[in-house]
Amino acid sequence: MRIPEPRPDWRPTAVTMAGAALVLLGFLLCNLSWKFLWVVALGTFGPGVLREFGWVHDQDEFQRQAAWRAGYHAYLAGGLLTFFLVGVFRANASVEVAPAALATTILVVMWFTGLVSSLFGFWGAQRAAVRLLITFGVVWLLFNLLSNIGTEYSGPVAIVMQCSLAVPFFALAYGAKHWPRCSGLLLLAMALFFFLFFDLYAIFGSADPLGRGRAVVLTLFVGPLIAAGAGLLRTSASATDE
Repeated sequence: MRIPEPRPDWRPTAVTMAGAALVLLGFLLCNLSWKFLWVVALGTFGPGVLREFGWVHDQDEFQRQAAWRAGYHAYLAGGLLTFFLVGVFRANASVEVAPAALATTILVVMWFTGLVSSLFGFWGAQRAAVRLLITFGVVWLLFNLLSNIGTEYSGPVAIVMQCSLAVPFFALAYGAKHWPRCSGLLLLAMALFFFLFFDLYAIFGSADPLGRGRAVVLTLFVGPLIAAGAGLLRTSASATDE
């Protein structure tokens, strides 16, 4: 497959935007019940199903190639992770893992890989990094606020602390527009800091490696920092997307 050149002027179609809205809505509704994960599935795969059946024709050749490439990357990431985990669990009987945690980890890795690949394929490194950071900043902000409504952590001080988790994403999204390589280094440094701060290294060598949501946090919190940082380091010093 020929690798399409990024197209900075690309704009999502109406179907793509509707799918993204369903994904965000589904994630927020999951605070009420995990049954709403079906809404996320509808937003993630619905547009692709409609296109494959020929019911929607909203993509040109560039968009189709970028989407197929992102799907292939997600398939590779999910397949490699599944083989690795099956090998670990079968080789070490002392390792325990809940089926829900195993399925969630594989699903999250595939979804995140496909998202990152599509963003970088459509927009290129710098613009994709900015949008990736803003997207995950908003998601983490809303998730932390909504998940603590009506709890002991819903006071003013607690809300400020919860919002602070989104600050690194927004601050470095701004920096990525103006100082891409410096921001890339900071992103990788922050990824290492959070990897240590949240004890995510415990995922390796633990009797319950997927417990306490470590794999999900590693993918959805540290993952965007690493992906954006690595992409920005490849950006030329004179590159500007805005």
